Amino acid sequence: MVVIFRPTPLPGDRMTYVKQVEGVDTRLTLLWFLERDPRECWQEHFTGLDEAVSAASISGSAAGCLGRVELVAPFIPTVPGTDRYVDQLR
Repeated sequence: MVVIFRPTPLPGDRMTYVKQVEGVDTRLTLLWFLERDPRECWQEHFTGLDEAVSAASISGSAAGCLGRVELVAPFIPTVPGTDRYVDQLR
């Protein structure tokens, strides 16, 4: 399952010292929820996404450019109340 987040611009009546984030209308965040450990399926489903987006952009999509992949990173959850995986964080 994937959840897509698209940021929205700050309202016009914001405090004057709060700056608008540049490019907010062109950013997407995809958050994937997997049914198994990402180490078991990472190579098959996630490796190479940056090259695929770049190749599709170059080959002439209708919009001209799909964008670029900034980060693709797995998240392996800890088990609350335990020290499981803590040794691997250092």
